[in-house]
Amino acid sequence: MSSWILLIAKRYFVSPRKGSSHVPTFLSVLGIATGVMTLYTVLGVMNGFQFSTIEAILELNSYHIRISGGIEDPSVMERIRRIPNVRSVFPFSDMETLIQGSFSDPLVCSLRFLPEDILQKDPSFKRMLTMVDGAFDLTDPRGIVLGTELARYLGVKVGDTVRLLWNAGNFINLAPQMEPFLVKGIWKSEYYEYDAGWGFLPFRSLDPLNLSSPPEVPVTLGIKLVNRFGDESVRRSLEGILPPNRRITSWREYNRAIFGALRMEKTVMMILIGLIFLVVGGNIYRSQQRHISERIEEIGVLRAMGASQTAIQGVFVLEGAFIGILGAGIGSALGLFLSGRINDVFRLTEKVVNTLFLLVNLSLRISLFSPANFYISEVRAIVPLLEAFLIALFAVVSTTFAAFIASYKVASIYPVEILRYE
Repeated sequence: MSSWILLIAKRYFVSPRKGSSHVPTFLSVLGIATGVMTLYTVLGVMNGFQFSTIEAILELNSYHIRISGGIEDPSVMERIRRIPNVRSVFPFSDMETLIQGSFSDPLVCSLRFLPEDILQKDPSFKRMLTMVDGAFDLTDPRGIVLGTELARYLGVKVGDTVRLLWNAGNFINLAPQMEPFLVKGIWKSEYYEYDAGWGFLPFRSLDPLNLSSPPEVPVTLGIKLVNRFGDESVRRSLEGILPPNRRITSWREYNRAIFGALRMEKTVMMILIGLIFLVVGGNIYRSQQRHISERIEEIGVLRAMGASQTAIQGVFVLEGAFIGILGAGIGSALGLFLSGRINDVFRLTEKVVNTLFLLVNLSLRISLFSPANFYISEVRAIVPLLEAFLIALFAVVSTTFAAFIASYKVASIYPVEILRYE
């Protein structure tokens, strides 16, 4: 590209034609900056919610890889631990039952039986839980650790006794009975479904010595990875270690429905907000057409001096690219700033709105993302580098393409006809 094309494009971008103004260019840059800033902020908040949900599901519930049927041979467990990318391996069992506390009505509860040293084996599991009261104690076979919402619904606290329904016996002769358990601790994960319906017990609770009629529940092996996207290589390694009758399920299969819904939600939101760029692109198209008409004499002189049609088109395409680059730069800076201080933005919004309510003598008060309403203490915003780059790139490409389409008007300009009337 000739240096004069870049020089003229910069001059046209900075200096409007006499009798014109910077308003069209300013509005185009403002539109691109607004679109980029909005996309950064909205997708940052969406990513924060989605990543928190995915992290809670994988770290507390499904794990990265499940092996159905359990493993009896300790040497096989040790071989699994030595597989590259494996972070932790431990057995667990799940059971659905009824639980009854101080209130008369029983509730449905999901019980998970874990090893006593689970917090040492799985530090990420420990990180996801916040103990509200008591301790995460699985040393007592008659002890249970409840989610904070479940404990509230049951009307119990640490030291109280809850009763669990055990369906002992076989399918023909069931012998349901209520077994008492002591509440050792109450935890909170900031994921409402788990806090309202989960309880943890030690594996020793299933020992016949501890219960009059312990239920039979299948044992599953849970595996957590350093990098969850490397699950396929770990799965292939497991197939060479495990017996053929063991079923291996990755987090992609186990959570296909919810993860697919989250992906669709994010895609639709990006498309809807991305329509801003189409509107701004149309504005740039009309602005560039008008800009070419205003500089028609200068274009005629350049053509008469030997400049090709393609070269002159390049001038206006570069001018459109400058608009996109400047708008994307400003929007990226503002979007990253707002994403990083999103909780301050919400607090400021609350303060401003409540002040306005006070000035007009309204007793109404708002509280954005209050834990009492949304079950979260603060909003988490995450803007991955790749997504940030793609958003900025799309903004630049949309403005450049709009300027490219508008530049075709140069083809209808003939220097002889223009200079004849000057």
